[in-house]
Amino acid sequence: MAKSFTWERGPFEQCPRCGEQTFGFLSAGCDVMMLRCTKCRYSHGEVLPKVDKATIYLDQFMFSSIFKIKAGGRAPLGQQDFYDELIPLLRRVVLLQQAILPHSDLHSNETIVFHDPRGLRDAYEDIGGDASLRDSREIELNQVFAFARAFRDGGEPQLTFIPDEILQGARNDWLPDMRISVNADYSQFADGIRRERDRGFAALSDVVAAWAEEKPSFHELLRRESQFGQHRRAALVGIMQRMANAGAGGDGMDLIYAVLEPVWREFLMLRDFLREGASDEEAMRRVGTFWDWERVREMPFNRIFAHLFAAFGRRVTMGQRKFTRGLMTDFRAIAAYAPYVDAMFVDRECALLLKEGELRRELHYRAHIYSYANKDEFLVYLRKLEAQATKEVRGYAERIYGVV
Repeated sequence: MAKSFTWERGPFEQCPRCGEQTFGFLSAGCDVMMLRCTKCRYSHGEVLPKVDKATIYLDQFMFSSIFKIKAGGRAPLGQQDFYDELIPLLRRVVLLQQAILPHSDLHSNETIVFHDPRGLRDAYEDIGGDASLRDSREIELNQVFAFARAFRDGGEPQLTFIPDEILQGARNDWLPDMRISVNADYSQFADGIRRERDRGFAALSDVVAAWAEEKPSFHELLRRESQFGQHRRAALVGIMQRMANAGAGGDGMDLIYAVLEPVWREFLMLRDFLREGASDEEAMRRVGTFWDWERVREMPFNRIFAHLFAAFGRRVTMGQRKFTRGLMTDFRAIAAYAPYVDAMFVDRECALLLKEGELRRELHYRAHIYSYANKDEFLVYLRKLEAQATKEVRGYAERIYGVV
């Protein structure tokens, strides 16, 4: 006779109520493991031990490399030994509740234009422990408003640089023993994302050509990129022109994309925030005054991005001409998340830029930065995380997830 199906899983213990050897594992998640009897249905929960998970950001290239390898492909050239240890080590660190590897909107956008977006999205959600970060634009906007509040009310901008500030969901919840995924189709956004990426790549190509001709110094590049108000006004004018063109040409989709631009949203929100009973004209003037406020240069996102951009520009003046289409995305990821997360594994070029003199001296952020240039150090970091799991945590992880 075939054995009947039960949701409960072994190893089975003696049931406290009926005395049968039928008391097994039912489910786990948050901070509780549920046990239930397959016969009398008695159940109770055991409180799981508290954990303190590290928050590690992996760039899109690493997630896609892991996905390809697990699907039967090969590791990037020269990196096979690294991935042979990395993939199972990451899995153990996550299942031992020592780290999460959250994904972001930057991962999502790159995934939508990937050749197998559904597979890659499911892979990074599974690999990373179902954790996600708040939108990079939202993090930037929150910093803007922390400074806007200080500008309006006086005092210091109030910012807290811990992972919990930018995570969606509780960092230290135990992973559920089962994953439920939604097979969503975002392909309708792919063309728009490609257009925006191509537009940004073309604009950066023009900037690189100008730098190669002019050869500005690092400090001049940093001064230009730090002019927050000038860049915001230029972006706002461009968006308004784009709205006008889309409206005149009947391009509804481009009009929607223009209205949803973060700078337009920031402008409208700041106008209302700084209004304090003033007219529209005065409120808009206050937005411009705030954008030009000298202290806005201290905003972490703006400061990190400006330094990376200037360091890249210096390399261009020294002869570099090639760059990837994802360079600005890499810069955005570091500017948004490095102040908050515990570690980041990023593009080698970006990691090396962060080690250059001015950036090393003048930028301060929470994250330890890793790349292929110091990959062995990253493995050491992960091994330390794995080793710190207590015996009690390991026991529960073995029963819930099967990790030994």
